[in-house]
Amino acid sequence: MRLLLRWKLVLVIMLVLVVGIIFIRKEQQHAPTVVLTPISADVGVNQMGYAPSAVKFAYTTLSVQQFSLVQLLDGQTVFTGTPKMSRLDESTGKEVYVLDFSSYKKSGTYQIRLPNGMASAPFQISPRVYEAVYKQAMRSYELQRCGVAIDDPLTHVQHAECHINPAVLFTDKSQSRDVVGGWHDAGDFGKYMSNAGVTVAQLLLLQELAPQTAEDGVLDLSQPASDDPDALAVIRVELDWMLKMQRQDGAVYHSVATAKFPGMILPQDDLATQYIYDISTPDTAIFAAAMARASRAYQPYDESYSQRLLDASMKAWSFLTKTKEILSLGDKQAYRPSSDRDKRVWAAAELYVTTGHPVFRDYVEQHIEELELNPARIVPSYWQNTSSMAILTLALGAQEEWELASELRQRLIQHADMVVNKMNHSPYGSPLQPADYDWGSTRTTLGYGLHLAAANQINPQPYYPHAISRQLDWVLGANPLAQSFVTGIGISSPMQPHNRYTVASGVLIPGLLVGGPNTYTNDKIAPKKLGPHSYVDDSRSYATNENAIDYNAALVVVAGYLNEWHQRREQTWFSRLFQFQ
Repeated sequence: MRLLLRWKLVLVIMLVLVVGIIFIRKEQQHAPTVVLTPISADVGVNQMGYAPSAVKFAYTTLSVQQFSLVQLLDGQTVFTGTPKMSRLDESTGKEVYVLDFSSYKKSGTYQIRLPNGMASAPFQISPRVYEAVYKQAMRSYELQRCGVAIDDPLTHVQHAECHINPAVLFTDKSQSRDVVGGWHDAGDFGKYMSNAGVTVAQLLLLQELAPQTAEDGVLDLSQPASDDPDALAVIRVELDWMLKMQRQDGAVYHSVATAKFPGMILPQDDLATQYIYDISTPDTAIFAAAMARASRAYQPYDESYSQRLLDASMKAWSFLTKTKEILSLGDKQAYRPSSDRDKRVWAAAELYVTTGHPVFRDYVEQHIEELELNPARIVPSYWQNTSSMAILTLALGAQEEWELASELRQRLIQHADMVVNKMNHSPYGSPLQPADYDWGSTRTTLGYGLHLAAANQINPQPYYPHAISRQLDWVLGANPLAQSFVTGIGISSPMQPHNRYTVASGVLIPGLLVGGPNTYTNDKIAPKKLGPHSYVDDSRSYATNENAIDYNAALVVVAGYLNEWHQRREQTWFSRLFQFQ
């Protein structure tokens, strides 16, 4: 046994030495000149790339008999395949062909090439490809901080401190309040409670779905907020702002914004009066839910902060128990939920999982019908509809013996299988239906990926992670437009997002997910009624090309989950090979 152990140690040491020598030699070599074949919008591929063990599909509407996978390092063809008929793309009337190269697993930089001289954007095959997406998307929140100066050496995002004056209460302009901090919500500089709460709660889901990534992911923060893991340090910035938005009686204000959207100016030049728009019960319920979840997340790292968050949640809940529905009065403000009923259930669900107190369990049981429970009609949560967040919370966090939680787990699994079935009947492997090409279609497709990740935690199936990765593929270029919808990722990615900082400075904030195709094109800039083709990379197109913090939350969770899932598979293989007795 000791002899076997010694030999295994020797093998491990030799392997490490060999890998080290190869790495050093590669670093010493001069990179050859790479000549790209002309890139065609008719070949859609994930422009960041694929993990070696992931399914790897590209798509084309060109009728060809063969495709090649070419390694750009030396121009060699490393794989050839035959396109397979997928389905008719009803938005264009064209047949779609799948280019499947899943069996090829060697790391490198590649391009799909067709016999007619057309080719895809370049992409990588790498075990770290999802980690790169996760870090860039998560780090983007650090670059959207409000109230502080930004000077980031990695991205060259730079501006002076902004919005540092107290804001005026809209309903009583004789009063003001310090609400400095948080993140700019989207392409504008407003800050909105309902969107903030849903965003924070979704980001914190990563601790349940991919805890190692959430804890160990190093984001190279220029101004860390605390000694928390980097992801929690970033999220704490928003939580601290949210705490400032709570009244003494527990109610929570709706938003902080100027009376009108500013022009395309730098944040420090936005000097108009900022108003605090009045409280609402949907905002208060979303706040209570997010704070209760955050209390669980920070408890292992900062008990006093965790308790502060829970106290704020309980205070908000106390206000809700003695207050009937109050909707936001700011009719010109964004993110105004039309009901608080599903949000109250979500708040009770989070408080029950955090505290275990039966009063919250009783509330959930008595009001469960306020949620959308039909597996066929469950949709990804956003500020207007938080049903699925309540379902995910109870399915992942509630006690096993609770009959209601067990039923919700079964419904979630049924829903996940329906999502996979929709994907299998889609030419590009997307679950999006025609009505889904609305505001934030990219968020919607990744939101379904988030549901699949939760289902895979409850009932692991090999097809769930592959289905999740195809949603990220779609967002990063494996779509009808061959367009990546994330700034800084891919050759064909948004260069002119509807983002005031970028337009004013000329500097892109990398890692921002834009809304994507919107068939209704409310801005009258993008082409209308074309489903997945209703998109344009134009800074005027706020309906298709604007970023938002809630869009990025789904991107962060999906990329982080895929990173951990694939890393775990690689580690499991390695540990089996060198398993010590």
